[in-house]
Amino acid sequence: MKNVVVITGPAGCGLSSAEFVFEELGYYLVKNAPSGATEAILDAVFKSGLENVAFVAHARNVKRVVNALKNRKDVNFRLIILNCNEDELFKRFTLTRHTHPRSVIESISPSEAIKRDIADTLVVVPDSDLYIDTTALTVKQLRGRLYKFLNNVEDDKHVSITFISFGLKNGIPQGIDCFFDVREIPNPYWVEELKTLTGEDQPVIDYMNQFPVTQKLISDIEIYIEGRMKGLQETGRGSYVVGIACSGGQHRSTYVANMLCEHFSKDYRSSVIHRDTPTLNKDE
Repeated sequence: MKNVVVITGPAGCGLSSAEFVFEELGYYLVKNAPSGATEAILDAVFKSGLENVAFVAHARNVKRVVNALKNRKDVNFRLIILNCNEDELFKRFTLTRHTHPRSVIESISPSEAIKRDIADTLVVVPDSDLYIDTTALTVKQLRGRLYKFLNNVEDDKHVSITFISFGLKNGIPQGIDCFFDVREIPNPYWVEELKTLTGEDQPVIDYMNQFPVTQKLISDIEIYIEGRMKGLQETGRGSYVVGIACSGGQHRSTYVANMLCEHFSKDYRSSVIHRDTPTLNKDE
């Protein structure tokens, strides 16, 4: 069975960095090809004897590309979505002084182009096998996640789960399937010696675990997600993105997200992203 991967996301989300991963793993790279030519290109590539093909699709075209490929019986098809916070994307274009391609093509402002890219990306989230929020990731971390996924693609019998910790004061991340509010746990921020620590520091963990509500809340979330996973596997869904929210994204949500990731990693491809405490994101 030949492998076909489509990777998409808004301009500026890290697609250029991702391209190198595919090339290094021996994929034939097709970038921003006309969506109507997708199947013809694929047939031509296969006739040349190549086994692995990656389409880098612009957000505005990706739905048509996915529709052309997902029902083919002769390929092992996977969809990877990269996404990024709107403000972060605008900052990246501002700092690099690059012109947003969509703003030129459609004669719209960069901010409107970013909004449209994100909206088009979110349309295909239900079809995705891997969803990566690159807002707080380094290039190294992004490459690590892609390598891990692509090297295990033949083994992909389960839904992958991404847990994103965040603070509600900074808004809800794009592209999550659901989120849980863990503010019921007493906030370590109001304990002076814990204020500057995070949910990965043992004094903070010990403080939260002295309250029965902490483990009860984690257990309740685990039960809910376990039920969802069974249903998602039956429908062939590839990925599930779960947000874990507290006030600032520093203490409670980071700890709960880590605990959930550890629990579900026994049975699923699980990862965790700390959006509002990016220094906690591990290099992979």
